[in-house]
Amino acid sequence: MNLSDIEKYFGFENLKLSNIKFSAGDTHSNGKSVCILELNNKRKIVYKPRNMSVDVNLDLFSKEFASQFSLPNVLFLPRTLSKSSYSFVEFVEVKECNSRHDVEMYYENIGMLLAFLHIFGAKDYHGENILSCESYPYLIDNETILHFSEKESIDSSIQRMYDVVTDSVYSVGILPMTLYSVNNDKGMEIGALNSGEKRESPYQTHQLTNIGTDEIRIEKVFKEIEDFPSTVRYMGKTVSCKEYRENVLYGFELIYRIILKNRNKVQKMIMKYFENCETRYIYRNTNIYIQFLETSHHPDLLRNKYDFEMYMLRMLEYGNVDNEFDKSMIKDEINQLKKGDVPIFYTSSSSNEIYNGLHSRIYSLEGDSIIKNVSKRICSLSEENLLRQQRIINMAFMGSELFIKNKKLKGRNLLKKLSSNIIERILSAKLEFNDEISWLNMLAMNKNYEISPMDYNLYGGTSGMILGISSIQDDRLESILRGVIDYTNNYIESCQGNFPLSKLGAFTGIYGYLYVTCVLRQKGIKTVDNSEEFIYNILLSTYNDVRKFDNLDIIGGLAGILAVLVKIEEVMVHSSKVVQLAHVMSEEIVEKLIEVYKKQGYWMENDPGYAHGNYGVITQLFKYSKLCNEESIEKNNIIFCIQDYLNKERSQLKTDKIVPLRKNAKYYSWCNGIVGIVQAKHYLMVNEFPDQYLEEEVRYYVTEILNQRLNIENSICHGNVGNLTIMSSIMGDNSEINKKILSESELYLLDKLTYDCDDWGILTGELGILMANYETGRAMLNNVLLLN
Repeated sequence: MNLSDIEKYFGFENLKLSNIKFSAGDTHSNGKSVCILELNNKRKIVYKPRNMSVDVNLDLFSKEFASQFSLPNVLFLPRTLSKSSYSFVEFVEVKECNSRHDVEMYYENIGMLLAFLHIFGAKDYHGENILSCESYPYLIDNETILHFSEKESIDSSIQRMYDVVTDSVYSVGILPMTLYSVNNDKGMEIGALNSGEKRESPYQTHQLTNIGTDEIRIEKVFKEIEDFPSTVRYMGKTVSCKEYRENVLYGFELIYRIILKNRNKVQKMIMKYFENCETRYIYRNTNIYIQFLETSHHPDLLRNKYDFEMYMLRMLEYGNVDNEFDKSMIKDEINQLKKGDVPIFYTSSSSNEIYNGLHSRIYSLEGDSIIKNVSKRICSLSEENLLRQQRIINMAFMGSELFIKNKKLKGRNLLKKLSSNIIERILSAKLEFNDEISWLNMLAMNKNYEISPMDYNLYGGTSGMILGISSIQDDRLESILRGVIDYTNNYIESCQGNFPLSKLGAFTGIYGYLYVTCVLRQKGIKTVDNSEEFIYNILLSTYNDVRKFDNLDIIGGLAGILAVLVKIEEVMVHSSKVVQLAHVMSEEIVEKLIEVYKKQGYWMENDPGYAHGNYGVITQLFKYSKLCNEESIEKNNIIFCIQDYLNKERSQLKTDKIVPLRKNAKYYSWCNGIVGIVQAKHYLMVNEFPDQYLEEEVRYYVTEILNQRLNIENSICHGNVGNLTIMSSIMGDNSEINKKILSESELYLLDKLTYDCDDWGILTGELGILMANYETGRAMLNNVLLLN
C-alpha cells in the first residue's frame, strides 16, 4: 500500500509518521498485534494485522439502512481502510457529551445498536467493545458481531426456555449486568450500560509481583479495573444509565419495528453485505488465555522446557478430549500459546469451517451457517417477541438497581377490567414447548440478577402458579393448568432426586411442590401419576439433608418443611408409609426447634417476623401440636416455648406497642413486618392457643394496619395488596376492604406497565394480585401464607 492511499482515504495531507506504539493489544498469529501510529498532524490511526471487511460492510449496511428508511446514521463505526491481511482504522477517542440532549441521544443510539446486535445474534458486546464519543456509541472490534451458534438438540421445555434467554437481548452484553462471585460476595459491572462507578474484579487473579528481582512470585489480588469506554461522560463526570432506560427502549423499539415491517428488504441488505464474510469464532474466554500466558512466564517454568511443556498441557483440563472437536481445538490452542500468542480462530458467515489466524483449517461444525441464523432470527420477529425483549431490558435495569423507583405512568388508562388485563398478560408471556408451559422470571440480589425459566418453587415459581391458576374459575387459565403441571413434573424429574439445601424449602424448593400436590389432591386435581410414591420418594431422598439443615425459618427452612409434613399427614392418611416417614421427620424437626429455643430463648435473634423470624416457627409448631396427645410432653414443651416467647415480647413493648423488627424490614408487611405477625397471632387465637391477650392484640394491630398510610409497594409479600388480603381474612370479606384491594391492584398494574417485566408468581408477581381480587383467590393466598 502506498502512503498516498492512506492520505486519500483519511483526508490527510503530507502525512509523516512521528511515533509507533507497538503491542496495543494481544498478539495473535505468530506475534502480530495492533499498533497505534502517531502522525505529524497530531492525529492517530490504528494498524490492525487482519482483514476488517466486516467493519467496512457494517458501515455500508448502516448507511443503506439509514437511507432506505429515512433515518440519520444508525450505526457508528471508525472509518476503516481494509486490505486482504491488514487494515488501517480511524483512532476514535472517548469524548464527553456537550449537552444533556447529547446524553439522551447517546442512549437512544445505543438502544438502536442493541436492536441491531440482537438481530445479528451478537454476544458479549460488553463495555470494552463500545466507545462513547459525544452522542455516538462507536462500535469497535467487531470480529464477533456475526456470532456462530453451535447446533444443540433441544428435547425438553426447560432447555427450550433457556434457549429463549440465550437468544434474547440479555446475551448481547450491552444491558446492565454484573459479574458476581458468590464466594467473595463481590460484583463488578460488565455491561456497556452501567452506573459509571469505579470497578474492582470480584475474583482474585494471578499477578506477578517483585518483577526484576530474585523474589519474583505470583500473588492473588483483586485487580482494579478501568472505566469502560462505553460509559457516558458529561461535564467532567461519568453519567449513570439509570435515568435513561426509556431512551434505550425508544431506540430499540424504533429499529425493531422497522425490521419487523420490512423483513424482506432487510434480509436482502444483510445478504448483500455479509454473505461469505470472515468473522471471529469464540471458542474460549480470552481472559483464560491471558492468565495462562502470564503465569507461563514464571522462572520455574522457563528453566526447563519439559516443565513448560507440561504446563501447556494443562489446557487439556479445559475441554473434553474425547470429543474430536475439542481435541482439535485444544491442540491448536496449545500450539498458539507456545508461540506466546493469544489463540484466535475464525469462520465464514456462510460456512461452518473453523480455522486459525494463519488460515489452517481445524474443523467443520454441523448446523446452520451464521447468515442463515440471522435470516431465521429476522423471520421470528413479532410483536410478542418485541414485548418479551422490552421486558428483559427492564429487568436488566431493575436487577442492577439502575432504575428510578416509584415512577408512574401519567394518564395511562386501564382500558379493560383489571382481572381480564392481568390474565391476558399472563397468557401472552407464557412459553410453551411440547405442551408444557412456564414463564421467565428474574432473581435479583445485591445488584446482581439472573434471568431464567421459572423453577418449581412456591414463592415465585410454577408451584405457586399452579395454586393460583387452580383457585380462579376462568376458562383461559384452566386451559393452561395441565401444561404448567407437566412442566413442573418434568423439571423436578430432571433433578433426579438431587435438591441442594437452597432448593428444599416450602417456599423456595421441592417441599413447596409437595404442598401443592397435597392441596390439589384435596381438590380432586391430579398432579402426578402416583402421588403416594412421589411424596414418599422425595421425603426419603431429602431426609438426611433435612436432618442436617440449620435454617429454621418458614420460607426456606425447617419451619416451612414442618408445615408441609403436617399437611402430608393430613392428606395422605391412607398411606401408612408416607404418614410414618412424614411423622418421624416432623418429630425430629420439632425436637430440634424446641432444643434451640430452650438454649437461646428465641429461634431467630432480633427477628420476630413471620417469613424469616420467630412467628413463622411459632405458627408451625402450634399447628404440629394439634396433632399431639393433649398430655404429651412434646405438646407441653411447644406450648411452653410459645407462651414464654409471647410473654417476653410483651414485657419489652413500650406504650406505643411498636414491635421491634429485623433491620431494614418494612413495618407494614407480611414477610418481615407486623402484618405477618398479626396473621400468626390470629391463627393462634382462632385455633384456641391458651392465651388471654391474643384477641385484644389482634384487634389493636388490625385497626392500626387499616388506619396507617399505605406502602409504596403493592405486592403480596411486602405490599398493600398482601396486607389487605390478610386483613380481609381476619375481619371477614367486606366491600370496603375489597375496594381498597382493587384500587391498590390497579396501582400495582400501573407500576408494572411502567416497568414491564417477567414477574408472574404469587408472592411478588401479577398472579398473586389477580388472586387477591377473587374471593377464592384470597382464600388460597391466606392458606398458602400460613401453609394450611
